Amino acid sequence: MDTSHAANQIGFIHNQQMPDAIALVDFLIKGLNLVGDVWVRPAGELEGFDSSNQGLDLLVTVGGDGTILRTAHFAAPRSIPILGINLGRVGFMTELAADDALEAIPPYLEGEVRVERRAMIQAHILRPSGEDGPEAIMPYHALNDVVVGSGGGSRMVALQVKIDGALLAVYHADGMIVATATGSTGYALSAGGPIIHPLSDEILLKPVATHLELDSAIVLNRDSHVEVSVQSPRPADLYIDGFVQQTLEGGTRVSVQASPYKTLFLRRYPPEHYYATLMKRLGLTAY
Repeated sequence: MDTSHAANQIGFIHNQQMPDAIALVDFLIKGLNLVGDVWVRPAGELEGFDSSNQGLDLLVTVGGDGTILRTAHFAAPRSIPILGINLGRVGFMTELAADDALEAIPPYLEGEVRVERRAMIQAHILRPSGEDGPEAIMPYHALNDVVVGSGGGSRMVALQVKIDGALLAVYHADGMIVATATGSTGYALSAGGPIIHPLSDEILLKPVATHLELDSAIVLNRDSHVEVSVQSPRPADLYIDGFVQQTLEGGTRVSVQASPYKTLFLRRYPPEHYYATLMKRLGLTAY
């Protein structure tokens, strides 16, 4: 089991759409007696930010799972662990409640906790470009999921799906979700997919609202390579973790496979604690 080390340089990332978030950040900075220039950023302003001179060794997020997803895109390539404080509705990935955050944080700062490593996936966009072949766009890394869909409305989209080069099917559906184990409790769950333990490195494939085709989820091993091709003449949309969006013209392919990055979380409780809180996080009773 990986254990953390004492955090010397702490950064705070908050959901700028939650007024209570920045207030809680200020309260924590004062209550923890953090001196000097404390690194604080809104989650919506992380893209393109250069942290090379910050020396950060812990990021504390204040918000919900959406805040963590945005932070993961920033933190994972830099191997910075995340400690999530929940101000959102569900908080599957968060660790602490806002009400007891000040009293609960010190063990995490002192390295008395374990490091949890969550698998990610990466997606390349392969656009048609005539005789020169497809153009590979830079990879997008996702902690939750990569979704190719119709972009709303009542129309379906035709999506050809290949796994490791073998044709699986052409789906006529609202969309196709390629998710991590972490993402199995997100959009994939609402579409009828299974829950996978978050420390698993399997890849989940789940169609959304198919027409006549098989709509069951397929669980793939980590080494699998999924290719989703837009077969419809109308454009489709690509969503990475729900907040990065790209328009896909007909003939565009999205290639998805395991990412070389991991999202690191600080956890005080053992891995089985996930099951002890699962029903509560789903808004259900355990008995």
